[in-house]
Amino acid sequence: MGRPQEAKGRGPIEGGCLCGAIRYRIDEPPRRATSCHCLDCRRASAAAFVTWVEFPSSSFTWLSGSPSRYESRPQVYRQFCGACGTQLTYQRVGEPETIDVTACSLDDAEGAAPDDHVWCDRMLPWVKVADGLPRYRRGRNDP
Repeated sequence: MGRPQEAKGRGPIEGGCLCGAIRYRIDEPPRRATSCHCLDCRRASAAAFVTWVEFPSSSFTWLSGSPSRYESRPQVYRQFCGACGTQLTYQRVGEPETIDVTACSLDDAEGAAPDDHVWCDRMLPWVKVADGLPRYRRGRNDP
């Protein structure tokens, strides 16, 4: 996977929302990136799928602004900009050591290529992805 900024040795990874009200920084390299095709991600983003980049939550810091937060399903929280609506993070209560960040909210989204696709049994029939990456029916433990 192309690692955002880290591959170029530029230090911390930064990103934010469309309007600029919210900015964040991540001080450790990403663990992986995944394109999710589940209904929740599709509806939350109003897109055919969302690519998430996973980081250690201890390395994530909000630099400016205060994102809005909601529970999209039990014990799953999503944060977004309340001004422009940009979806920013996804975090499970049962996995506090990780935080997923939307790839396209990164300043260097070009370097955040996904490693795989999950929830492919929910993929819209008109989505034709020919990237050759592994696909999982649901999660990585469910081929």
